[in-house]
Amino acid sequence: MSAPRCPVCGDTDPKQRYQITRFEILGCRSCAQVYLYPLPSPEEIKDMFAQLYTTGEGSLPELKSYYGFCYRDDPSNPLVQLYESWLTQLERHQKPGRILDVGCGTGLFLSAARRRGWEPFGIDDSEEATEYAREHFGLDVWVGDFSDFVAEGRSFDVITGWDIIEHARKPLELLAAMRECLAPGGVVGLSTPNQRSVLDLIAGGLYRVSGGRITAPLEKFYIEQHFLYYTPDTLARSLSLSGLEVVEMKREVTDLRRLTLTLPMRAALELLFVAARAMRLENRLFTVARVGSDRG
Repeated sequence: MSAPRCPVCGDTDPKQRYQITRFEILGCRSCAQVYLYPLPSPEEIKDMFAQLYTTGEGSLPELKSYYGFCYRDDPSNPLVQLYESWLTQLERHQKPGRILDVGCGTGLFLSAARRRGWEPFGIDDSEEATEYAREHFGLDVWVGDFSDFVAEGRSFDVITGWDIIEHARKPLELLAAMRECLAPGGVVGLSTPNQRSVLDLIAGGLYRVSGGRITAPLEKFYIEQHFLYYTPDTLARSLSLSGLEVVEMKREVTDLRRLTLTLPMRAALELLFVAARAMRLENRLFTVARVGSDRG
């Protein structure tokens, strides 16, 4: 096993934050990025997403129903409601034009964008998800790696990456590729979990008080498919290093309607999220960025 190396700055002297069943959660002493170590293989991740998109089965039973919402384009679907909200925010910065969704999955976001006048394009490495996007939503999507797609020289008015950056093995390369594909004046839209959240505060507190014995709450947040855990500061730093600057960043909480939860757990999380909003420790980040002013 190779020594841990920060995926953002390359520093090789991290501080261990947590030790959980399969992984360490490390914090970079140089740039403060929090990341998972060791990373699962690309083959393991691909198999995992194939399972999540088809059966919902995975390491977290709470996610069993999560991906099922990706298939239904209906105004009552909470995922559609979230996408409509994000589109409204994007449209404050860029009028409808060509939009590329990196990691488009089943194409549900692009279907919502098309209704609002956007010309949709998407790319994802999941064959199961992209087949659904083409056959059920009639979308122009590709299967493959975004870095290969960039070489074609296409440009877009908006490029989105919803819950994508935390899966990146080379996050700065991904963000720089997004920048390169932006048309003049275009923007990037991102969403990702917020590491500086009430979930880490409580789960990390239990871990420390127990001398590292209580790890179950941490394992609900630090999972094998998320390689990077951003805070508002570290996300802004990665964007800046990639030639992008933040024009809007908001904290949000997970919509619990998409999770498979017992009634007591749902009630507890609802109360926890009320506290999170009061403390500004929501568990998710929504960000809009554009090419930095020093890059034209």
